[in-house]
Amino acid sequence: MNIIATFSQDSRNRCFTPPTWARMEKLAKDHGHQFHWVPWVRPDPVEKFIDACKQIGDGGGADILITCWGHPRITPEVLDANPNLKLISHAAGSVAGVDIAAWQRGVKVTNVMALMSFAVAEFTVCLMLNGLRRFNRHVRPELNDSSPFYSATRGGFALMGKRVGLVGLGLIGRQTLDLLKPFNCELVAYARSWSAEDVAAIGAKKVELDELMQTCDVVSLHVAGTPATENLINEQRLRMLKPGAILVNTARGIIIDHDALARVCADGKIGVYLDVTHPEPLPADHPLHKLDNVTLSHHVAGPTHDQWALLGDEALDDVERYLKGQPLQNIVTEAQYVNQSRT
Repeated sequence: MNIIATFSQDSRNRCFTPPTWARMEKLAKDHGHQFHWVPWVRPDPVEKFIDACKQIGDGGGADILITCWGHPRITPEVLDANPNLKLISHAAGSVAGVDIAAWQRGVKVTNVMALMSFAVAEFTVCLMLNGLRRFNRHVRPELNDSSPFYSATRGGFALMGKRVGLVGLGLIGRQTLDLLKPFNCELVAYARSWSAEDVAAIGAKKVELDELMQTCDVVSLHVAGTPATENLINEQRLRMLKPGAILVNTARGIIIDHDALARVCADGKIGVYLDVTHPEPLPADHPLHKLDNVTLSHHVAGPTHDQWALLGDEALDDVERYLKGQPLQNIVTEAQYVNQSRT
């Protein structure tokens, strides 16, 4: 039986410390498995990985795959080359690089989103505070009179007591909501699949999206980036935001119409904080780069420097549970896969 780890050398350096790597090798040895490291370079064709799998053991490939950023796409052809595959343990968040055929063939898939997500929620609240307190102006005094967003107030505003709207109540949305509770915010949420009672049970009020956009001091996006949510925040809804409102996106760039956003932000009345864009990165000549009331942070919300080394161990925890016949803790269901961000 075989365990294959396959991802970029950079991911190995960041997420798998020498002790974690030694743990991975020992787990394989202690449970009668052979461990194989197949480093991956993204431009390489997936056929190269398929050929590598066919050279392992008796030609049956992996029983367990350990993946991370920069892994080869797990296509139906890769699955064919690994007929004994039972578990894919992904030491990162989105498993969009795994074909749905894995679930259809009974392969268990796990990720480390539970570990990564809190850092994103924390960063989201950081951006809210930045916007409300007009922090950028305090380190760049030239912004004082650059737009109504900055000139309308000198001291900024407190987060305490503000009406904050969350668009989506996935894991990160719920964690953001929990972080906001000590600020005694008026919390509202747009969550299509949630009942009003379920939203109330976690401390918020369910509202329609247009009401949320029109009435909130802060709007924070937490839906997955899918064809169904592409340009969900369009020009009409962007123009619903009241002067001085804060828009935060730490989800996926595809949710916002960026050309419309540039037009709406040009009047300088709202503050926009984007950790993600569409496309990513934005072209150098995109008008959003020139607007002082738009802050771009280039997809850094999570994980943090001190968390990188935890991701490999978190992935190995589920490998160890699997090898010991214990329930997996970070399972990704087929339904979750279908509804996750595709970009």
